[in-house]
Amino acid sequence: MESGPSKISEALVGWLVPPACREEVLGDMRERHQRTAPYLLEATYMIPCVIYSRICRTTDAVVALMEALSMYTAFVIAAWSLDRALLLNQHGFARLAIPPAIYLAAMILTDAYCNLQDRWPPKPLFGPTLGFALAYIVQSMHNQWALPAAVFVWGSTVSFLLVPTLRLTFRPVTDRPHAAKIPAFWQKLELSPFTLDVKSAMLSCGILLALILYLFGK
Repeated sequence: MESGPSKISEALVGWLVPPACREEVLGDMRERHQRTAPYLLEATYMIPCVIYSRICRTTDAVVALMEALSMYTAFVIAAWSLDRALLLNQHGFARLAIPPAIYLAAMILTDAYCNLQDRWPPKPLFGPTLGFALAYIVQSMHNQWALPAAVFVWGSTVSFLLVPTLRLTFRPVTDRPHAAKIPAFWQKLELSPFTLDVKSAMLSCGILLALILYLFGK
């Protein structure tokens, strides 16, 4: 009779659970199950719930919205400058939303799985880089939803400039100091530093977009 779940099943579940809550989740599941089959059965619905919980804790909805809008704007500007026929296509605007959606999903999952003890300086660039790689794979499939190569390259380049700027200005929730009974980052009562951050981010994004528009218009 098994005295607990197999090492392989524990290793698999541990790999799928975000590091911040891995030890607690694995410990609780091991205490509840002495056999591998029920252990894996619980894991199938426990892991998505844990990931969702981490996403709620690590993702600032306002910052995510700013990132999504900035990336989508970059792709629309690229299409308007390089291939306006794409905007007249029946599904043109939907096709332009696919790479930003992939970028955003990759960054959200990266934040959820980030190691709280890791203070590696280039960490804000890891999510956008992963998103670019995944979007490139989707783009390379040459299906009817793929964007023209020039639009994809320019939109991705501008997004890769804008998003790290926003992420460095508005640090991920896991990188910010925590204290009890403090509202969400964007709801803090200390509005002066936040207002300065917003102005800096908007100014940086505006300068980058203006530069791209100027280059496209030449």
